[in-house]
Amino acid sequence: MNNAARITGAALLTLGLALFGWKIFFLGLPLVPSDPEGLWAADLAVQARGGPGTASVTVALPESEPGQVIFDERSVSEGLSFAVRSHGGQRLGVWSGPVDGAINVAAGFRVQLNANTEPKARTDEQTDDALLGATIELPARAPEVQALLERLRLADVGSEADRARMAFAFVNDEVGIVPTGSDDAILTLASREGSPSGKTRLLATLLRAAEVPSRVVVGVRLERGTLPTEVPWVEAYAGGRWISMSPTEGFFGNRPPGLLVMRRGSLNLVEATGVDAVVHRFHAIPERLRPDELATMMSPSSTILESLSLYRLPVATQNALRALLLLPLGGLAVSFFRNIVGLPTFGTFMPILIAYTLRETSLGLGLVMVFSVLAIGILTRVLLDRLHLLMVPRLSILLCIVVLVVVLLALWGRGLDQTDLFSGVLFPIVILTMLVERFSITLAEEGLRGALVKAGWSVLIAVAVYPVFRSVLAEHIMFGFPELLFVVMGILVWMGAYTGYRVSDLIRFRSFAQERDDS
Repeated sequence: MNNAARITGAALLTLGLALFGWKIFFLGLPLVPSDPEGLWAADLAVQARGGPGTASVTVALPESEPGQVIFDERSVSEGLSFAVRSHGGQRLGVWSGPVDGAINVAAGFRVQLNANTEPKARTDEQTDDALLGATIELPARAPEVQALLERLRLADVGSEADRARMAFAFVNDEVGIVPTGSDDAILTLASREGSPSGKTRLLATLLRAAEVPSRVVVGVRLERGTLPTEVPWVEAYAGGRWISMSPTEGFFGNRPPGLLVMRRGSLNLVEATGVDAVVHRFHAIPERLRPDELATMMSPSSTILESLSLYRLPVATQNALRALLLLPLGGLAVSFFRNIVGLPTFGTFMPILIAYTLRETSLGLGLVMVFSVLAIGILTRVLLDRLHLLMVPRLSILLCIVVLVVVLLALWGRGLDQTDLFSGVLFPIVILTMLVERFSITLAEEGLRGALVKAGWSVLIAVAVYPVFRSVLAEHIMFGFPELLFVVMGILVWMGAYTGYRVSDLIRFRSFAQERDDS
């Protein structure tokens, strides 16, 4: 190893470890994730298009109440003015200003969900007129609703709680759910089917017609392993307390844990004026640190580190970086196996990419999927050689074959009710296609044995890297302490400058060493 590489590697290693140790021992940043239950980072991202002219975008902002605690609120304004307002007891975030083209705004926050899901007590502002009156969305005085009220004989039922249960039973049992159905209460009643919003509005309409104070609520379901989904439900005030009920989720009583309340009184999370189109999406990731630990990571005592904290980035960006920051660890492992141990592989990054491909599945099933795609792809490649095609069309045909195999695996997974096979559609298709091409080229240049050896070591190294890509601890450490990349770079500099024998060389030439010792 030359002196320049030795000094450079030592400098990088020292810098990374110094920053890491300073943050751990002097700033008190947590090294190990505590993985609290029900703690989430969330973003409501909105994209709108319009102009030229003045426009405004309004989003519902959640607030702390029984069942949820909101903290660390933030916003992305993209040049628009932002203000938090209150309307009818609901907090709203409002962006306004000139718009000419597409704009992106977002409201972010963190939330701690707990098992106490009883709604807040009724306030004096929530009058019967507000909770019983007919509106455009809840037409409680419509003839169709009054006719249904008479047919169900709800007016003859004495208690509000019993009327609420009868109305819920009708909408839950007699009205179907169609994701593309109507959002309108009357149209849902007429066709006996509607969207989740349509069924929810119909239930609230029927409750108000039966003189049961009620309101619609929209929230977001936050569960690990699933994407956030919007969930509408109804809260009815009966017997001196709020009763949560959902004809789409099938609960009556307190709402189940995992539902974040976003807005009451309307099912619209986002409203806009002065724009031609608007879409929104909810992003959420579970946090691995307690709120006090998060506060330390987001706002350490150093102002420089606070500005560099990755925990303040939008949730979608955090998600991408958590995976991206693991790739250097994979590169470090591959460099060790290739330069120190001396194992042959398909290129430098192919084992890393294979391991990343397996990240979305269980290891055993993922390997089956990779070998299935590889076997069929190689067979196709051999057949294509007889056609003497140029490289680009040949690769494109291989890409088509790989996609077809992944599609067939997904269909097979549906037939077996094996959800892990569905994740085959997430496989980096181009990576698998290039793996097939690399194997075929090696087969032609080095023969079957050489191709199998490289393929075997590539997969084994990918298996060795796989636990790193799946590790919660590794993800937390690299995301919370990105300065460790300097440590990785320092070690890689030393590996790159190493010119001694590899482990495989020592094993291969051990017979010569034995002969020398004998002589």
